[in-house]
Amino acid sequence: MIKKLTIKEWLGTGYVLLMCLVLGGTALWYFGPSALTALRGSVPALAEKQSMTTIYGMSALGLFFLLFALFILGRKLSDSVGKRVRRYLESRPDVTEEQLDSDFNAAEKIGNVWIGRRWTFSHELRCILLENEGIAWVFSETERVKNGKNYYLCFGLVSGKIERMQVREQDLTPLIERYGKSPRILAGNNPEYDYMFRNNLASFLNLKYNAGAEDK
Repeated sequence: MIKKLTIKEWLGTGYVLLMCLVLGGTALWYFGPSALTALRGSVPALAEKQSMTTIYGMSALGLFFLLFALFILGRKLSDSVGKRVRRYLESRPDVTEEQLDSDFNAAEKIGNVWIGRRWTFSHELRCILLENEGIAWVFSETERVKNGKNYYLCFGLVSGKIERMQVREQDLTPLIERYGKSPRILAGNNPEYDYMFRNNLASFLNLKYNAGAEDK
């Protein structure tokens, strides 16, 4: 489980990381030496073809891309999938990694989400995995970005917290319908659900979650 989710996470980040390295490395390789020469008080040969504003600007941009790539790399290494799973196991001494692996291997996969009997897994989740018994509501959110929209699957937890993860648009409906089959989970973007969840969690849980628990 950890290995597969780690690979998925790095594949998802790899394109951005590679682009930053290529753009930053290319800019610094071409403009960086001339910028250093100018900073030392000499006139670089490249100044005959490019303005110093361009040389300094492209060097700064290249440095920015490289630093951003290092930031992404450091963040992924410092908070890896394995570390997040181990933190969960430390908080739940009654759960073993073997149980997680078994549930993951038998899980139903929809897009980047693995829905097991006891847990939901995804590298797109900040916490990597959620206990299905802790999910009371599943809904969606849409976020407008420059080149289109981002789509999110959101989990309203029994604790009152909301966890969300980015998914493909075509996976939203199958995912929400799948969770809606649970005897305890409300599914959908009903405004009444949103108001009750945020303002009266106890009443919200009585809509389906608590009744489903009694039926188990």
